Amino acid sequence: MKKLLLLALAFSFSTVSLTYAQSTKTQKEVFQSTYNSLKALVKTQQYTYAGEVVYNNKNREILNAEENTIKIDKRTASGTVTSLSTEKKAFDLNGTISDYNASFDDAQQIITIEFKVQSESQTVNVFIDVRPNGNAFLTASVGGSNSISWTGRLK
Repeated sequence: MKKLLLLALAFSFSTVSLTYAQSTKTQKEVFQSTYNSLKALVKTQQYTYAGEVVYNNKNREILNAEENTIKIDKRTASGTVTSLSTEKKAFDLNGTISDYNASFDDAQQIITIEFKVQSESQTVNVFIDVRPNGNAFLTASVGGSNSISWTGRLK
């Protein structure tokens, strides 16, 4: 009788945990719709990057996302990437886009975008890494060691 009671109790616990495991969505399933919509947006090559935070290895500052945007429109870009207020550095992204490449890792739900913007005074290399939760990390650089990093979102 005691063994039968223990067996019934063990069966009820396994049934409950199996039911719970089947109803819980994985992180990948939760982010799938976000990834799909961002993937479709990037493929159009017409989107806006809204910067929310600028940072370097030691510090970070909150940005006004309405003022700190970069518009990508097929072959042209418009906007300015600014650094921390203490660094007083900015890159002009008003110009022509070249070498545009977007790659999609469906297994990891990561979008990688690379391009160059030729403005009147310089060529800026832009790299955007879009994570499954929708966060987009932008790095703009001129000449390898001179770079600015932002965290934001694609719209």
